[in-house]
Amino acid sequence: MKKIITTAVLATSGLIFAGQASATDAPSKSATGNFNVKINVLSTCAITADDIVFTDITSNATADDKDGTLLVTCTNKTPYKVSFASNGVMTHGTDSTATIAYSLLDSSKAAYSESNKFSGEGTGLAQSIPLTARVTGSTNVRAGLYTGAVTATVTY
Repeated sequence: MKKIITTAVLATSGLIFAGQASATDAPSKSATGNFNVKINVLSTCAITADDIVFTDITSNATADDKDGTLLVTCTNKTPYKVSFASNGVMTHGTDSTATIAYSLLDSSKAAYSESNKFSGEGTGLAQSIPLTARVTGSTNVRAGLYTGAVTATVTY
């Protein structure tokens, strides 16, 4: 009885191998399809700035111009413009009637304005925008810290 089972297993195994060998000899068929790989890179810009702090002065003295640091980072090849919004005055910390006028200047020392904005093209890296603050008003004012707010906007 043992002999019959062994023979049957070998015979069955032979058929399986024979079937597998026949399958590899059959002609193969194929079909192809095409597809795309896509990504949409969006234009973006970011802007950062540090405070511009003038050197301490005495009343009625002339303040030196002070350069500031403004960085714009835009996607490569993205055109952009930087504008500045402020009321152009620094106000005393506790006395809102005490003010000192100032201007923000470009690299040629012309005042930034609606008609004079910095224009550039993004590189994907941070780009430094030339910026200088100049006191244009009288410093014959009460002693104390004067502050003016500026909003820098990058449009792209």
